[in-house]
Amino acid sequence: MYQADATGTLVYVNPEFRRVFALGPAQSASDRFEHLHSGDRARMEQAWADFRANPRAMTFEYRTAQSEGSVRQFIERVAPVNGMAAFVGTITDITDLARERLKAELEEHRTLLETLIADLPLSLIACDAEGQVTLYNREAAELCSMQSDESSVGKTCEHVVGAQIYLADGVTPLDVADRPLVRTLRGEHVEDIELVVVPRDSTERVTLSNGRRLTAPDGRPMGAFVVTEDITERRRAELELERVHEQLRTSARQAGMAEVATSILHNVGNVLTSIKVSEAMVTEGLKRSKAGDLCRVAALLHEQGARLAEFMSSDERGRMVPDYLQALGEQLTADTDAAMEHMATLRKSIEHVESAVAMQQNFSRLSSVRETVSIVDLVEDSLRLSASAFTRHGIELRREFEPTAPITIDKHKVLQILVNLIRNAMNACDESGRKDKALTLRITGAEALVRISVADNGVGIAPETMSRLFTHGFTTRATGHGFGLHSSANAARELGGSLRAESAGAGQGATFIVELPRDPPVAPG
Repeated sequence: MYQADATGTLVYVNPEFRRVFALGPAQSASDRFEHLHSGDRARMEQAWADFRANPRAMTFEYRTAQSEGSVRQFIERVAPVNGMAAFVGTITDITDLARERLKAELEEHRTLLETLIADLPLSLIACDAEGQVTLYNREAAELCSMQSDESSVGKTCEHVVGAQIYLADGVTPLDVADRPLVRTLRGEHVEDIELVVVPRDSTERVTLSNGRRLTAPDGRPMGAFVVTEDITERRRAELELERVHEQLRTSARQAGMAEVATSILHNVGNVLTSIKVSEAMVTEGLKRSKAGDLCRVAALLHEQGARLAEFMSSDERGRMVPDYLQALGEQLTADTDAAMEHMATLRKSIEHVESAVAMQQNFSRLSSVRETVSIVDLVEDSLRLSASAFTRHGIELRREFEPTAPITIDKHKVLQILVNLIRNAMNACDESGRKDKALTLRITGAEALVRISVADNGVGIAPETMSRLFTHGFTTRATGHGFGLHSSANAARELGGSLRAESAGAGQGATFIVELPRDPPVAPG
């Protein structure tokens, strides 16, 4: 208890007052603010200033920082004395009561939250401001080899995660300080972090993690959570597609696209079934996600208002529970939506490969057969064979097509030329290191000739190499073989046309121009 005069000077305090604020014998009772918790000091000083300006019955809640490092929580009630220029107050220690109430409330909300997220096809781990685990779901327990009972709660991740965690290379161990949950708790931005996790007694899994830190209104950290998606099957599918694409490119450069494309694309077709099965399983799992229900529960907790007032006013962390649940639900929903979008993209890529298989097999059967075709359609066919690569390499595709009449040609040979030129242009763009990579396809028609140009803004061609560009075995690329441009130039001549290159020099991009006659040359014999 205490009594103060109109100026706020304390004229009487009882012994318990001095003990609560850890005041020494030589200290004044007015020094009590020095022992307030740093997170409450400014607020309490302002509250006292408001009271002195307008004395009235008021209630304050705050914490003190004890000398041994513990934190105590108090309720203070103060009121002016009728007929006197003074006021009196009482201070009640509610630490134990608040802890018990908080424990009960947290247990209730934790049970509800665990029920909602238990069946999510995503791993979820949450911790408090000290890094101690407060919540995790079944998926997290399996992926991270965590204990499946409550013994993991209240311990830091490095003590409860039994799985081995590596960087994306699958070889370099990940330091505890660099784990997503620890980084998130430090306030770092953790988004789409790819790691390799090896659960105990299981095979390695490729994962993608996203995390958020939770903070109080005054900026104090309240905890963090990380959502991790198992993308092992998706990554395997992507790697298999990339491997097959690279095999297709290599084989086409070495032997000519028509001679080997049927067998290579048959291998692509064989992997499509397993890729589709994996995609369907992941999509179905995401459809069963309870993320939407989690967000609705968070919103419902916000709507409780006065019924949660006592809990929300007892502890700073308690006041963050609704925001915590809502943020968690929103994050899980966003992750689920992102996964669905990614699978839709993967499905489109698979459809492109299927189209390429059917189209290339058709082209191979029509080898050395002249047909009357639309030159625009033929150029579009060549683009479809490399469609996924434009997105993967971040290259902007531009079309500048003039109207032109159909042409009678061996379309297999034209396709061989165009595919080779387009892929060379994409490689040139990649090697340039530019962010604004672009490739332009132009079609212009004259009376006797049709001209197709493939222009890029890549590494360009040095003047000293221009004369050797179409020589068999000459290449400027470390992984090149010097066959593609030579065979393309030969194919153009066999069609009665020509292939030439233009470039302003190194770093200035290049343009390859194919000219084809409208009237096909007479076949020998």
